[in-house]
Amino acid sequence: NATTGREATKAKNEIERLINGFLNKLATIRILDPACGSGNFLYMALLLLLDLWLEVREFAGEMGMQVPLALEGFAPHPSQLYGIEINEYAHELASTTVWIGYLQWLHRHGFGIPTDPILKPLHNIRKMDAILAYNSEGDPTEPEWPEADVIVGNPPFLGGKRLRRKLSDEYVNALFQLYDMAVPREADLVCYWFERSRQMVASGKVRRVGLLATNSIRGGPNRRVLDRIKASGDFFMAWSDRDWILEGAAVNVSMIGFDDGSDTTRTLNGQSVTTINADLTSS
Repeated sequence: NATTGREATKAKNEIERLINGFLNKLATIRILDPACGSGNFLYMALLLLLDLWLEVREFAGEMGMQVPLALEGFAPHPSQLYGIEINEYAHELASTTVWIGYLQWLHRHGFGIPTDPILKPLHNIRKMDAILAYNSEGDPTEPEWPEADVIVGNPPFLGGKRLRRKLSDEYVNALFQLYDMAVPREADLVCYWFERSRQMVASGKVRRVGLLATNSIRGGPNRRVLDRIKASGDFFMAWSDRDWILEGAAVNVSMIGFDDGSDTTRTLNGQSVTTINADLTSS
């Protein structure tokens, strides 16, 4: 009858609105890696976005929806990726890594090759120090990070007792002065990235964060940064202790996802839990 037809049309329109909104979200979400190295995490993030976009697009076609044929402006793109890297060689390589991954994905899925130039510069990947800068008066200040929806990354590890040995006294003194109330002086270098990411979430500039650290992040002075995350937001995902083998070096790592506390679904070591503590336990 007419009522059933109107309800079916209304439901179809709502489905189309939701799917198109999700496709647009995938094509506009901004991802930041504030210690991007040669771009591996950004590369993987882009491939995951593209795979999900293609899955949703194919589903939309099966539902009889009209989907844009063009990629430009309608699909995930390297321009959505933001990075910070201090090493000049790694900084240059990151842009190339992302573009090659993008072109390979297009080729694998039959989308052809975009117009010249094939490799375009990615000005979103900045060459700078991610945790320390100086203002016009010469005082240490926190560098400005690009606003993004999500932060991901594997910040550099350097034990707290080795900071002065690997970095200059001047640099370490400035770091201690700048983060005096936020990061303990005995903490590992990676903790400064956790604190800066926490600040980005607390100020509303980032929605979610996923970072990797060695499992020492769970205790001692390092855990102070996780206490601060718990106080201003919450953890929605964590792997407290996982094997990590890279270039022959075997270490144990913690993977930590956090936000402003709005996500009420939490998983610890792959299991659903009601809470995740700052030491990455649930009891």
